[in-house]
Amino acid sequence: MIINQNKHANPVIGICVSNLKPVFQRLVEKRLERYANDITLIKFYIDDLDFKNRKIKGISLKKKGGKIYEMQGVFPLPKVIYLQCHVEPRIIRKIELLMGCKVFNSFIFDKWECWEILRKDDALSTYLPYTQKLEHQTNLQHLLSVHKDIFLKPVDHRHGHGSRGIFRVKWKEEDIFQVTYREKEGVERNSFESYEKFQDWISPKLSKTYIIQQSIQTITWYQKATDIRLNMNKNSQGQWEVSLLLLRVASNDSHITQKVLTAQPIKNLTKMFPGNKNIDKVRIEETLVNIGFKICHSLEKSGHHMADLGIDLGIDEEGYVWIFEVNSLPHPLKGVLDHSLTRPIEYSAYLASE
Repeated sequence: MIINQNKHANPVIGICVSNLKPVFQRLVEKRLERYANDITLIKFYIDDLDFKNRKIKGISLKKKGGKIYEMQGVFPLPKVIYLQCHVEPRIIRKIELLMGCKVFNSFIFDKWECWEILRKDDALSTYLPYTQKLEHQTNLQHLLSVHKDIFLKPVDHRHGHGSRGIFRVKWKEEDIFQVTYREKEGVERNSFESYEKFQDWISPKLSKTYIIQQSIQTITWYQKATDIRLNMNKNSQGQWEVSLLLLRVASNDSHITQKVLTAQPIKNLTKMFPGNKNIDKVRIEETLVNIGFKICHSLEKSGHHMADLGIDLGIDEEGYVWIFEVNSLPHPLKGVLDHSLTRPIEYSAYLASE
């Protein structure tokens, strides 16, 4: 069935998803349910885009008067497309240049690509832990001997999600090597009595491209690891803003975990760490937000149309802030008020009205 768009109808936005990440498919409905105004979202796969006829096959989710109407069909190509999956740059250019569409979150970067952009920015490089590509085992042994505590992270954004494929390695006294990693739904630890034994165990697991990153000892709360989650989004006026800023406490003493024990607003920092005079909540919050805006602008200066970013940071015992990771496919946090659930739809409506 061919559906025609009425030019006076509510905004029509395309959301490109992947069958490899069903969680982002389900997220489309959740965004629409929370969004306050009338709008139509068309959920589609990139392979269902018909360049010749300027149409897409997908599922239309029309919100009108608080109700959502679902319809499968073939639809005219929307003028705004929000990417929730990786699409080849050449296809994005074709959609933008030949079809005249506005495509945002167009750069689904991997860990190395993002690090390369941020390290070239003088305003951000000082917040980055030492990071380099894993090129050979000597490279790994040397950095382990220098930092004693490192992370091995898969470069590809499709791996390493939820700590999968990530290893934390500590070189302890008397040449004991301790490895922490995720195994199914749990966290495992292995110890090795020599570097050679550790290398024999780890090598088969590093078949993909990895980075080595200096581990930063963040402040702990009752011996539990902490980090900061900062979600940045463009809003209904096309401006970047903070959608979420929380201190997360892990369920164990490592950053490799699938569970968050608790999430606290930054204003609780001083109360949670009363004995640490370096933890000034006003200064730290100002620094975190400042870093967030600098990351957004740095990525935009690189020539990419971004509007939805999740940033993982940490605070060490000296009160210094570190950037751990930037995620171009962030998932809004559950159980808290996270405006990043609806901001991309608000921004889409803004683009459609231009």
